[in-house]
Amino acid sequence: MNLDIDLATLARAAGGKLLKGDPAAPFNSFVTDTRRLRTGDFFWALKGASYDAHDFLPQTLPVGVSGWLAREDALTGLAELPAAVIAVKDTLKALQALAAWHRQRYQIPLVAITGSNGKSTTKEMLRSIFSAAGETCSNAGNLNNQFGLPLSLLELGPEHRFGVFELGASRRGDITEIGEVARPTCGIITNIGPSHLQYFGDLETIYETKTELAACLAPGGTLVYNYDDRYLSRLNGREFKKLTFGRDPEADLRVLDGDALRLDYGGDIHRVRLPHAGGHNYLNAAAAAAAALASGLDFSVIKKGLESYTPPPMRLQELRINGATVVLDAYNSNPQSAASAIKQAVAMERPLYILMGDMKELGSHSAHYHTDLGAALAHTGAERVFLAGPEMQPAVDAYRNAGGKALVYAETLDGWIEEARCLIKAGRGTFLIKASRSMKFERIIEGL
Repeated sequence: MNLDIDLATLARAAGGKLLKGDPAAPFNSFVTDTRRLRTGDFFWALKGASYDAHDFLPQTLPVGVSGWLAREDALTGLAELPAAVIAVKDTLKALQALAAWHRQRYQIPLVAITGSNGKSTTKEMLRSIFSAAGETCSNAGNLNNQFGLPLSLLELGPEHRFGVFELGASRRGDITEIGEVARPTCGIITNIGPSHLQYFGDLETIYETKTELAACLAPGGTLVYNYDDRYLSRLNGREFKKLTFGRDPEADLRVLDGDALRLDYGGDIHRVRLPHAGGHNYLNAAAAAAAALASGLDFSVIKKGLESYTPPPMRLQELRINGATVVLDAYNSNPQSAASAIKQAVAMERPLYILMGDMKELGSHSAHYHTDLGAALAHTGAERVFLAGPEMQPAVDAYRNAGGKALVYAETLDGWIEEARCLIKAGRGTFLIKASRSMKFERIIEGL
């Protein structure tokens, strides 16, 4: 972060008041974690779900903090203040206001991505495409919420020609809140599926939340969305600039399946040798390609970027271990992504081993979706199916009821992890490892 402004500009952009300090003093960056403070740092106090950084303001003074941005009521009664103090009503809203102001300093193609599945993969694919044409700014890891998105936008600098940012959500209004900060020139909605149902409640609410992105686009912005999705198809008749992708012949950018990814755009067929290919990734690649087209890039750059794409860790990441192929997809799991991962694995080298853990955050829908999963697993022809987690019990019952004969189940991963590791070390076949992040299924291959 290098904002290259002064304290007066910071206070104005954040919607606050400079209570103490030289208005003309230069300001470049700030820290939000007291554990990372160094002498001369400026501290921005944020209130999270389980902590309030305002409680630690006095502890920053011995470190030699240069200033604070803090909630005005938290400053009352403090005996000692640093050299600079900016007071605001809400430090998170101030952070978002600064990020929105900063984003408008750079009139570049900037893409925001949301959806139930494939957000991070699509983001990384588009980042690879953009990077083939120029310096690109994007959010790292899962910095995609009310806190992470503005912090990511503040990394924009004059060297950047493109931006691509993932937007996460767990309730109505989340996309509006951060989408209005980003004001993307292009928005992508990958799909609508049963993800985070514990918070949303139903698919209709997920649809309404994800499509909030349409109202957050910059003037003249383009919405890219999955034409095949039964919820997103409702957008077809709405009046805004759009570019669709999918397998349907009516999609603007059509995916043609085969040994390699083929994209039909306006009758021209473009062949892309996509690393770590699979039907699920074909649609993610099409989403990224459509956004690149909407951002003014041509297919020569799109092809170069997609063919040099490297998947994020633990997201359909293909590894070779002692001759075995391991598909590690243990960053997240929900019914839609699990079905896609199984479909990809079934088409790979045999024997097939499937190792799956709980799909979290499904709330009252958990038993239903785990039952569907168990029934589907019984028809994969897998040599062995390993299941772990308390929420997997309905899947176990459904698997056996459907005639499955190759099941190993334990309530925790430790119940069968060593048996699975021995099979991987034997070096034969394909191993699909799929679970929600909290299950820590990456432990299966640690050290192999």
